[in-house]
Amino acid sequence: MLEVVEATAGYGHGPDILNDISLTVELGRRYCIIGPNGAGKSTLLRLICGIIAPRSGDVRFEGRSVGGLRPDQLLEVGISYVPQERTVFPSMSVKENLVMGGFTIKDKGLVNERLATVYRLFPVLGERHGQLAGTLSGGEQQMVTLGRALMVQPKVMMIDEPSLGLAPLMADQIFDTIRELSDLGITVILVEQNAYRGLQASDWGVVLDLGTKRFEGPAESILDDPRIRELYLGSQIAGKEGSA
Repeated sequence: MLEVVEATAGYGHGPDILNDISLTVELGRRYCIIGPNGAGKSTLLRLICGIIAPRSGDVRFEGRSVGGLRPDQLLEVGISYVPQERTVFPSMSVKENLVMGGFTIKDKGLVNERLATVYRLFPVLGERHGQLAGTLSGGEQQMVTLGRALMVQPKVMMIDEPSLGLAPLMADQIFDTIRELSDLGITVILVEQNAYRGLQASDWGVVLDLGTKRFEGPAESILDDPRIRELYLGSQIAGKEGSA
């Protein structure tokens, strides 16, 4: 469905951040990209969604090269991106924020159908549809950003650090929703600072380090691999086991 083919990328005239990265993404699966700070995780998402272009290599979607397309063009073909910054329109209502996500949809009935899907996934947004988005909690604003991306019914949804700064209970709700996205036929690519939680919510894991793909495999296998546990999950695993 989606392929990153031997791609090298960076910002402006700076050094390469990603080095000869290849990744194959299959329909309907949930992927979690993990690695230390500076590994290139967020850069990989920005490459796929068109914020930066590959310096070499390519990005392919459904057999077509999309490596040079803009983010708005990629959104039209079905690739959406939720950055780690919770960018809501604070002086607009929750419903208005969500409708902005479907601004290209001309059919009002279809917009309402998409809103109903978002409210089913995030009931609190339905309850607060008239509330100004700027008055919501951080977790609720994260729900708005996810819901807004869902309004176009993307084929691939990339989410960068969804639990960042959230209370544990709110983070649990976000991860539960991420699991449900595959039931809607949406392929998810997730970057998550809590690698342990991100892998638990995913089918497949990818380990990046210094801009290079070091390992990939089933998420459960990565969680159980003693080498990866020690290098990338040590403190998180210890925290989970200590609270058990």
